[in-house]
Amino acid sequence: MSEVCSRLANVNFFSSFPDKALEQIERAATLRKFRKNTHIITTGEESHACYVLISGSAVVFTEDEDGEEFIHQSLNVGDCFGELGVLDGKSRTANVMTTDQSECLVIPKDVLLRALVDDKSASMDVIKSLIGRIRVMTEDVSSLALLDVYGRIARILDGESVEQADGTKLLPRMTHQELAKRVGSSREMVSKILKDLRIGGYVSVENHRIRLVKALPSNW
Repeated sequence: MSEVCSRLANVNFFSSFPDKALEQIERAATLRKFRKNTHIITTGEESHACYVLISGSAVVFTEDEDGEEFIHQSLNVGDCFGELGVLDGKSRTANVMTTDQSECLVIPKDVLLRALVDDKSASMDVIKSLIGRIRVMTEDVSSLALLDVYGRIARILDGESVEQADGTKLLPRMTHQELAKRVGSSREMVSKILKDLRIGGYVSVENHRIRLVKALPSNW
């Protein structure tokens, strides 16, 4: 199996696809490079393809009439995005912008749909994956409504960090501004909370990545 195809096998969205389908998708897909701070997807445009992030990082966000941004999700290597518009045939409902120089595998709409029609098992697993995303989105909405700023920050720090060999948990690279846009707060408030957590020995920062040294307090 080719390198690109093996990468697809490790992407959650494609993990249940048979090798033959992955090979067909690979042959039809293209690799595209994007500079930092470049739109990959823009709200309102036609959903003609889905993407897999091969290198770099990006964010999914929407903005209001005043240009205020709300970040829904940070994307990292191996993440698939843009598949919802491909599946329902509707236009894009959010923007995706790179936060670093990035490379994406671009999978045409008709190729993905054909693969799902041809394999019912893959289709069912994709449905389960989408249901999981809906559950996460419901929890995100609930956290915005019911938790204070610290609670929303703690939820992201706990939920998106990955446990390391030494027992600590490491987050993907994320600026204070990006975190503020995800929790609906100001950068200053986020910085103050993270500073207090550092002073308390709960987190450390290494190369712009937050490390959870011990369990976060229930309240701030």
